Amino acid sequence: MLLIRSLIVAIIMFLPTLVLAKLSHNQQTYIDALDALKDGQVEVFDKLSHSLSDYVLSPYLEYERIKLNDYQDIEAIKAFILKYPDQSITHRLKVEWLSSFPKKEKWQAFLDNYDENLYSRELRCYYLRALYKTGKQQAALKQTKDMWVVGRSAPKACDPIFKVWLTSSYFKSEYAYERVKLALARRKTSLASYSTNFLKGDQKQAAAMMIWAHKNPAILSSTKRFPTANPYMKDAIIHGLKRRVRKQPDAALAYWKKHRNRFNFSPEEIHKVEQRIYLGLARQYDKNASKLLSSLRDEYNSEEVLEWQIRVSLRNRDWPSVVRWIEQLSQTKEMDSDWHYWHYKAYLKQDQEPPQIVKQNFTKLSKERSYYGFLASEMLGQSLTLTNIPVPISQDMHLKVQNLPEINRAKELLAIGHRQQAHKEWQFAVNKLDQQGLMALARVASDWGWHNRAIRAVIDANHWNDLAIRFPTPYQSTFGKAATKVELPSSWLFAIARQESAFSEQAQSSAGARGLMQLMPATARQTARKIGISSRSSLYDPDYNIRLGSSYLSMMHKRFKKNRALATAAYNAGPHRVDSWIKSSTALPIDVWIETIPYDETRRYVKNVLAFDAIYQYKLGQKEPKLFYNHEKIYLGKHSRKASNDEADLDNKAIASIDAL
Repeated sequence: MLLIRSLIVAIIMFLPTLVLAKLSHNQQTYIDALDALKDGQVEVFDKLSHSLSDYVLSPYLEYERIKLNDYQDIEAIKAFILKYPDQSITHRLKVEWLSSFPKKEKWQAFLDNYDENLYSRELRCYYLRALYKTGKQQAALKQTKDMWVVGRSAPKACDPIFKVWLTSSYFKSEYAYERVKLALARRKTSLASYSTNFLKGDQKQAAAMMIWAHKNPAILSSTKRFPTANPYMKDAIIHGLKRRVRKQPDAALAYWKKHRNRFNFSPEEIHKVEQRIYLGLARQYDKNASKLLSSLRDEYNSEEVLEWQIRVSLRNRDWPSVVRWIEQLSQTKEMDSDWHYWHYKAYLKQDQEPPQIVKQNFTKLSKERSYYGFLASEMLGQSLTLTNIPVPISQDMHLKVQNLPEINRAKELLAIGHRQQAHKEWQFAVNKLDQQGLMALARVASDWGWHNRAIRAVIDANHWNDLAIRFPTPYQSTFGKAATKVELPSSWLFAIARQESAFSEQAQSSAGARGLMQLMPATARQTARKIGISSRSSLYDPDYNIRLGSSYLSMMHKRFKKNRALATAAYNAGPHRVDSWIKSSTALPIDVWIETIPYDETRRYVKNVLAFDAIYQYKLGQKEPKLFYNHEKIYLGKHSRKASNDEADLDNKAIASIDAL
């Protein structure tokens, strides 16, 4: 029990500012009740629970009591559902209650209480098994295909019905072949290999080659491995080309030329493959990329193709082509306003007066609070537009949302360190609210200091102009001290943290990056060693995370000639990649370099961070915020200084969430 309380105290240290320094009587009693239950002291638990009958978290204690009886007390369960209708904890109870029936072979009881609105793959498989067990075998087997033909492994609950279905007349080998393709699309090679056990003949051979090509696309250099007598081999070729084009589009093109006329590829397959390869070449700014993209049929001139035609033209500083491709892009859809910047600039670069409509679009763009809006403003010599409109909600709506049961429970759960349950309560409320409700919820979260939830809610509400909510300044003193120590603007540090984690202290990316500034553990250890501090602290500690993140960013800043755009790209994609991007290009204006970053995610990331930086300059009191400093507007294509070994070894793989400005 002492250990549990110690952990709670540790967690509370890193919770939003709404957390109290000391637990209230009810909070402490609630924790004591849960501890008693874990220790098997049921009488103590019951006594403490009774004393909290009016406490906001009492439903959780009632739920724990029902769970303790292994969901045997049906009357208690039904009473709970009636007492707390449409609540997160009720949803949880229903799912667990339903899942208890199959374990007791109570299949009819499962069907009697099954609710399809409580969808999960496990419950769905239990449902199919219940149908089968209660005499509805055909109905069960007819629906099993949809659960099996997917690109990810199924829960163990599905195994019994799958075993029957796979030996029934309802199963067809085409399903297994499709599953192989779906699994490989998700990079699930083990599942793909398993699925080949249900194939024979040509399909089995082609599936095996598809898996091989997935792991080693270089086998496409051999035509003998892909015999034309097997028509399914073309699927293996297409998949291998998709894999190879990611890193070596030139090799993919060479392989495609070998195989293109060997199989009866459909016109759609041909154009999809060629579009993918040509776009891959465009991302590497191959000299033939534009010509190859132009060879695609008109119906394959998608927005993506035209946008890469523009980027290739920008990299080559072929301004007439920039104009031509933008005007063609404008005819395919309502063109993204970002391209109005390049449309206008391309005319100026040719010493031509832009047409009136181009001027109008550019002037309109300059009034937007966006990366390109800021660029346009600076080109016109005017102040950045920093519109700030607080969320338009009434006091009544604010109070209504603030007093929702889920929100009250979320607040209390945060206060005692039960963060995961707090998130579930919060999200349950989000899923039920309309736009007005979401805006009110954003205000509530902002008032609590739960900034990442506030930012998410205001974005879900499609209200982009409340700068207080969307761009908060938590840990301002810590960021300020760190900025002073590493001689960087604090606005930039805020912008990085805002983009990386939206100020979620406990954030962890799929790649393993952690904390406010999303540091990889290896990067953090190397940075700590370089600046001479211990690497044993938690990356979820805001002070420690900010200190290491700011130090690492400072290293990138120095490495890349004090250019925030290059350093920001390195923070996201790693310095080695930025080195290669610089090496592959000649001297470019910084706006062209950013727009021609090969990685879509890094390109968006850099634009966001720079624009966020300008917004934070404004929020921190700078009278004339700037998107770029003068020395950043031009960069040289080669470094004059070789990076040190320590800097070269540092690499950050933090994955950023992207949102509109």
